[in-house]
Amino acid sequence: MSVSLQVQGLRKSFGDVHAVDDVSFELAPGELLAMIGPNGAGKSTTFNVIHGQLAPDAGSVLFEGESLLGCTPRQIWQRGIARTFQIAETFASLTVIENVQMALLSLDGRLFSPWRRATQYRRDDALDVLAQVGLASQADCAAHALAYGDVKRLELAIALASQPRLLLMDEPTAGMAPTERRELMALTQSLVQQRQLSVLFTEHSMDVVFEHADRVLVLARGRPIALGTPQQVREDEQVQAVYLGQGRLTHPTTQGVSTQVLSRPTIASPSPAGTRDVGREATISARPSALHQVSLLTAQGLNAGYGAARVLFDVTLQVNRGEVVALMGRNGAGKSTLLKALMGLVPERSGQASFLDHDLMRLAPHEAALAGLGYVPEDRRIFTDLTVHHNLSVGQQPPRCFPDGTPAPHWTLERVLELFPRLAELLHRPGGRMSGGEQQMLTVARSLMGNPLLLLLDEPSEGVAPVIVEHMAEMILALKSAGVSLLVSEQNLAFASWVADRAVVLEKGQVRYTGPMQTLVSDDTLRRQLLSV
Repeated sequence: MSVSLQVQGLRKSFGDVHAVDDVSFELAPGELLAMIGPNGAGKSTTFNVIHGQLAPDAGSVLFEGESLLGCTPRQIWQRGIARTFQIAETFASLTVIENVQMALLSLDGRLFSPWRRATQYRRDDALDVLAQVGLASQADCAAHALAYGDVKRLELAIALASQPRLLLMDEPTAGMAPTERRELMALTQSLVQQRQLSVLFTEHSMDVVFEHADRVLVLARGRPIALGTPQQVREDEQVQAVYLGQGRLTHPTTQGVSTQVLSRPTIASPSPAGTRDVGREATISARPSALHQVSLLTAQGLNAGYGAARVLFDVTLQVNRGEVVALMGRNGAGKSTLLKALMGLVPERSGQASFLDHDLMRLAPHEAALAGLGYVPEDRRIFTDLTVHHNLSVGQQPPRCFPDGTPAPHWTLERVLELFPRLAELLHRPGGRMSGGEQQMLTVARSLMGNPLLLLLDEPSEGVAPVIVEHMAEMILALKSAGVSLLVSEQNLAFASWVADRAVVLEKGQVRYTGPMQTLVSDDTLRRQLLSV
């Protein structure tokens, strides 16, 4: 069997942290190899070494028999290796087609010409590439106005423009709806077959991995622990223990979702302010029904947008105390914009929105946070130069009480680290030297340090290991049992159905459904109408 990529004995450390420790594997032409593992396992570091962003401490990387060590990313790209990133890298100020044209200009070495407008350069070729990823109809749209799932498609189009023989894809389907994920990976498979393209990809969505990968390599703490077919890896007990968890929330599909109420765990609930018993056990499903009669957040006729582009149209919603509301809808429906509008992060907004006795339309973001409204953005926004400890300390606020005087859950540094033990191991590491999933944990933990009465969560399960997704669900249920409210924007229907009481579904910036979560899950027609792509 011929070999496209050969990695042997790869090692990379950052101080005393062994990010990649003796990683070896081979990739054949026309093969899809998935690299999976817990957050911080070394997947992105391995990608960065292969693509020249980092120099290894030891080992070798051969592409079609020639060493890549010492080559710059540009030189590696010129050899026929393209790359997409965990957080999509595009030119936000350009149009969709101009992004692809930039790649074509670079490929052809046409960096400057006084006689020809770049906007017309190989336009038909750029449109062909966009058609492959389903973005031809949005060719002249501004890249910054795309939904995040479409931004990931655009980044793939930029990579494909160079006609690579090896494609490195770091979490290619992050931020996409389940149907979009399957479509993108089906496209990738067809490219593999047509061009004999080799693909190495990382992914936390196990439905994508097990359905599309030819083989799976599993890393944990920088070392390989399994390599084999998807079925072999699925059945590996060590992989189940460190990565897959119990498998309750690893297959986010919009079809065949069980309406059975999953057994909910019993975990430690955060202590109310003024108490010392931080390890008290709380049954998740036990909570006073009267809590649901107390409204914490309301919005009426809320409109929002960016400049001339209006995104939300007369949105009305309500979140009560001790209630989890799932905010759902297709990519581009306005879910993230709604959370940002409530937090005061969208300048163009009108209508009414209140949190307790605070008029959110008059509050700056920091004032909303001081009032007890927490926010976990999809793009993390941690302080990369500060340590984990300092990031958490920045977000710390005093204990709070609910309007009736009941102490709210009190999150201390110790309690947060108990919930996210991985962060305890990284306490003195700068945020910029953490994996994407670890940064996601840090963002959630930092928001909890603010002791919020209501938490806005934007895609909390995105980019983290399945076992951590289960921990996230348990954390949400623990908060709910203590009376905290949550408005959760989420693509993972299995995750949302496990934690949410009600659902609000947006379509093109308008509310199309408000009602019980289980009604949405169990009604196939309604679910397909509102969520299928």
